[in-house]
Amino acid sequence: MSNETIEQPPIPIGEEHDPRDIDNGNVDLSPEPLPLAPKPLAYPVEALGPVLGPAAKRIAYHVQAPLGMACQSVLGAAALVVQGHYDVKRGNIGTGPVSLFLFTEAESGERKSTVDNVALAPIRAIEAEQREQFDNLMTQYKANDEAWELRRKSIIAEVEGKGKGKQALSEEQQTALGERLAAHDVKRPQAPPMPNLTFSEPTAEGMYKHLKTNRPSAGLYSDEAIGFFGGHGMSDEARGRTIEALCRLWDGAPLTRTRGTVGESGILAGRRLSTHLMMQPVVAEKVLGDTLLQGQGFLPRFLICRENSLIGTRFLADRDPSEGVENDPAIATYRRRIDALARKPLPVNDSGELEPKLLTIKGHSFSVLSELHDGIEAELLPNGEFYDVRAFASKATENASRLAAVMAVIEECDEITSAHIERAGQLVAYYLETMKARTEEAQQDQQERQARDLLEWINTHGGQLNQHEFKRLPSACRSAKKARPLLDWLTRAGYLRCTKHGPSGKAAEWETVTHV
Repeated sequence: MSNETIEQPPIPIGEEHDPRDIDNGNVDLSPEPLPLAPKPLAYPVEALGPVLGPAAKRIAYHVQAPLGMACQSVLGAAALVVQGHYDVKRGNIGTGPVSLFLFTEAESGERKSTVDNVALAPIRAIEAEQREQFDNLMTQYKANDEAWELRRKSIIAEVEGKGKGKQALSEEQQTALGERLAAHDVKRPQAPPMPNLTFSEPTAEGMYKHLKTNRPSAGLYSDEAIGFFGGHGMSDEARGRTIEALCRLWDGAPLTRTRGTVGESGILAGRRLSTHLMMQPVVAEKVLGDTLLQGQGFLPRFLICRENSLIGTRFLADRDPSEGVENDPAIATYRRRIDALARKPLPVNDSGELEPKLLTIKGHSFSVLSELHDGIEAELLPNGEFYDVRAFASKATENASRLAAVMAVIEECDEITSAHIERAGQLVAYYLETMKARTEEAQQDQQERQARDLLEWINTHGGQLNQHEFKRLPSACRSAKKARPLLDWLTRAGYLRCTKHGPSGKAAEWETVTHV
């Protein structure tokens, strides 16, 4: 029989069948299409509350962009301006930052940049103001630093004396010089902070330096995150350090730096970082499938959003051209609150470390949080709803606490109410269901790729396969347990036929089927 094949229809991934039923014609062998991917869930925008929710809806309307993308962007801006001022205490189960790590998947042309620019407009305005002042501040700093350096030299000269006949300093003179220099050194002028509150392609070293010398609270924001994942910080050499630094910042743990040069090592505590990474599906696919990002717990810290595309439906008919982002009341309310918090001086101690105020989840609010936690925990068992996304689900309660705290502060509430916890629960339920659907699709895609690889291997090895050859198959199916389900699917789809059964009745040999 000729083993030549032509273009074949998609390989279905479905339920298993007894090979004898397939061989006896009791199963329909006609090729079946793959099941359609489930539609992304609708983002629960009302759960964002009376400030963030209306702003997200109006941004999505004016920009004509997916609603979930706008929700992620306003959440990202809110977390950035809140994180430096508040931490959250989850009853008696832990205290931590309110920083959020957000991940949005959207097609090219979905207006990611425009949405993010609108949501971050108050932040960008402050950065622009600080850029205008930066040159003058830097000029003044350089002059003050030069004067400081000259004064330091004069102190040394006063003690040492001048000319070639200088005598060695006595012990008393050395002590006096050291004391005067120490007193002078603490007065050295400090360089003005860089005028950016956010960055997009940092390395671990860059984040450390920014958070040490500029501001103790910052944001990693990118509307095209391929720049981050393809940048220096995520190179083969540096990605481990970058991932570790980001994970520690999400946890609120100190950053450590060890260098051979004196004065460059140190421990950096009291720093905060929020993140919003937006990327195209082709990039998201690689990121979500990266075993290192999954294994180190980096991705499970993220709240992931994906919505249907609006491309092809963004018509201008029946829209009032006089209405826009700049004169929308809901967006104006949101921007005023973001601006006020962004301009509020950060609570820092003499070491430059943040000392955020503590928001405590207590009373009935903690009871609601406990119910949320226990409900999710019960679904982490092997047969549970969230077993396949248990790494994400294990951090859901903490993320809910952070969401509730951010919303409470944005809404100018003095405490986190049970309503805030309930709304945060709706949000984390959305994120978990989204990740669950994303994981199921990834598993299906992986199974389809494995089936295609197996079929290609059989075709290139004479078009026939015997069960004794399983150990020669591609690594993904190099055992009976892995190979037989794929062979069943290929047989069911009509790409293979069983030519021999073993003593137990199981299929033992297969050959490819020519499609015409």
